[in-house]
Amino acid sequence: MFRSNKFYSIEPALPAERSRIIWILLLIAGVGLLNVYLNPLEHFFTNVIGIPSINGCPLYTFTDIPCPMCGMGRVFSCLTDFYITQSFYYNPLGLAFYLIFGIIYSVIFLLALFKRKVVLLKPAYGLWYIPTAFILLMWVLNILFGHHT
Repeated sequence: MFRSNKFYSIEPALPAERSRIIWILLLIAGVGLLNVYLNPLEHFFTNVIGIPSINGCPLYTFTDIPCPMCGMGRVFSCLTDFYITQSFYYNPLGLAFYLIFGIIYSVIFLLALFKRKVVLLKPAYGLWYIPTAFILLMWVLNILFGHHT
């Protein structure tokens, strides 16, 4: 299914590596779901510090400039409720981000379940500009078209 190429290789994972990969992925999912459904930063800013916060984003709370990820919790909620078009309202590239992230996350998780791991090779590090450009585009579109209140 997945073959090694000049950017990555798929190699056998030792049991300790496999466990570590699975636990890290579960931790990422848990923290993400906690942030989406409980929004602890909004409660921290509003109730602990006493600074009114609309969505819990530190950048937006202090500067009124949304970060690239502003609205992503609401995008996730819209997607889980199958309100696909409404998800574009909160963050225009949120759906694309979750699709890309979901595919990468799922592949890494499935490989770990089958005792394999992905190893990035040196040429892959030269592709840093692709996710950087995506995040910058996400930020610009979020500033111009996203709705944060």
